[in-house]
Amino acid sequence: MSQIRLFFGKRQNGSMRKAVFIINSLAGGGAERIMARLATHSPRENNELHLVLLDRDPEAYSVPDWVILHRLDTGGSLLQGYFALRRLMGQLQPDYVLSFLTRANILAIATRNAGKTRCVVSERVHTTSHHTHDLAGFVARALTRLFYPRADAVIAVSDGIARDLIDNYRVPADRIVVIPNPIDVAEVRARAAESGEAISFPRPLVVAMGRLVPNKNFGMLIDAFARQDGLGTLLILGEGPLREELQAQIDRAGLSDRVQLQGFQANPFATIAAADCYVLPSNGEGFPNGLIEAMIIGTPVVSTNCHSGPAEILDDRPYFTITEPTECKYGLLVPTNDVEAMARALATALEPGQRQQRSERAIAGAARYGLEATIAAYWDVLRGATRS
Repeated sequence: MSQIRLFFGKRQNGSMRKAVFIINSLAGGGAERIMARLATHSPRENNELHLVLLDRDPEAYSVPDWVILHRLDTGGSLLQGYFALRRLMGQLQPDYVLSFLTRANILAIATRNAGKTRCVVSERVHTTSHHTHDLAGFVARALTRLFYPRADAVIAVSDGIARDLIDNYRVPADRIVVIPNPIDVAEVRARAAESGEAISFPRPLVVAMGRLVPNKNFGMLIDAFARQDGLGTLLILGEGPLREELQAQIDRAGLSDRVQLQGFQANPFATIAAADCYVLPSNGEGFPNGLIEAMIIGTPVVSTNCHSGPAEILDDRPYFTITEPTECKYGLLVPTNDVEAMARALATALEPGQRQQRSERAIAGAARYGLEATIAAYWDVLRGATRS
């Protein structure tokens, strides 16, 4: 495992090169936000940058006009995506390809011009934990095992993801580089300070954010919050297919006056800044952007102990086993899918008189992540500067 590299490098100089970034869409989500951020802040000098969206989903994020945007219409189909992307790649003949998310990664590898195009894929999730245990999940894991070892390099956003790819998907360790997500600290803080509607809810105020999908496990958080002695408010920011199911759970529990599904917010940071606590209840993450963004703002944080991401962010170390709520350097860790442990962690995090100290710890932890070094590291991997 010593061959896994955590890379923060310097840009190389060179002649004009053509780069293609590929992602399923720019719909609201962490990977989509990071792709838009990466494209926006990529170096313009000597680069012609194209961004390919495989699907025509509503776009929550935008990129500058100098980024050449291609909108395909694959309908989520690997087969349609293969033929559409192969045609486009044949036209563009890029020097570098960078892709995010499993489907885009597989298609990028399958359609690249081997020997001419350097293909780098970025794994955003802990693959074994993320994909469902049904036929679709089996196929996704099998395709990952087949295609990922053929990439020129794989960027993992956390050590836990890198270890999973090496141990379970045959990706050579010397092709993996660990680079945390680029976080624009100044932008997050500026947007948190933007004026808007007054945020006034019964205290304490707990906020969570993410797509309403099973892996994010908001149902567990709702059950844990219900045990907080009838006090306070829980706001869940995000959209997804489980909205009706979660709302029915809220109504059955008689929590409609305390728990609100607020939908996707283009600027969630003012709400997070007003919270007494930010919670990540997920069963599986790669590098949870929302957790770090909450820490940047100074909101105390509680997170489940997914196999990749939270332990590294909150305690400066790879995943380790816990059986109860655990105080870390920068926040609280909780065993995954444990309602009782989450309820206890919430009670601890929300104890009166602790917010200032917990806020200072969160800000100190977030100071380790910045924008410029990570953007540079991505481009060094694309250019092959980190190859052995």
